[in-house]
Amino acid sequence: MKHVTRAMLAAVLFAQTTSLAAQSLTVVAYEWPPFSGAALPQKGMSLDVISAVMTRAGYEIETQVLPWPRIMSGAREGQYDVIGSLFYDPSLEENLTYSAPFYATNIRLVRKTGSDISYSTVAALQPYSIAVGDGFLYQTEFDHADDLNKVVVTTSLQAIQMVAFGRTDLTLDSVDVVNYALRAEDPSLQDQVEFAPGVLAAQNIHMAVRNDLPDRDKVIADFNKTLMDMRRDGSLATLLYQHM
Repeated sequence: MKHVTRAMLAAVLFAQTTSLAAQSLTVVAYEWPPFSGAALPQKGMSLDVISAVMTRAGYEIETQVLPWPRIMSGAREGQYDVIGSLFYDPSLEENLTYSAPFYATNIRLVRKTGSDISYSTVAALQPYSIAVGDGFLYQTEFDHADDLNKVVVTTSLQAIQMVAFGRTDLTLDSVDVVNYALRAEDPSLQDQVEFAPGVLAAQNIHMAVRNDLPDRDKVIADFNKTLMDMRRDGSLATLLYQHM
């Protein structure tokens, strides 16, 4: 009887260990403050929200901030489980399944102070040079407009600097990202650039899980349910306020 009991106990312990291992997730995002950044508190709002939600849902979370090309290649190879700081893009659904959104922001053009450029349509932007982040997603029509004069840079701050120094006519980004860059990264640019009239897009921010992750649907369902719970009890609003 003792041998049977020990065997049963060993089986239970093994099952528990396996279960815990299955609940460990690697969450990555690219450098995009204040949503994500290696030097930000809790690595930014997006990673902090995802970590808080998934931890509350019973998962063990590891977060990393990485370049976008490495994130996509790593997700395809099964290195990373969850990607944060994402706008919805149907082209990514071949590899990723999106969660419910946890934040909303507007995408607007940034011009040099005193410029008369405004936004009406994507096609109307053809005469202008536009600084864009390498691999960044902004708005589906704009992202796929290969006839626009896009100048690729590495970070949002570099794109804003390109406009301030007259090297490009425009850039574009989340208003939260632009305001953070002007407030925290380079305040000297505040008088040199301004938002152009008009909103290019209203975007929600999501996380997404790689499609070949075991229990992908459960991970998404657990995140969405716990996110709703945190929205109801006010803990999500408190967390967002700390960052934004």
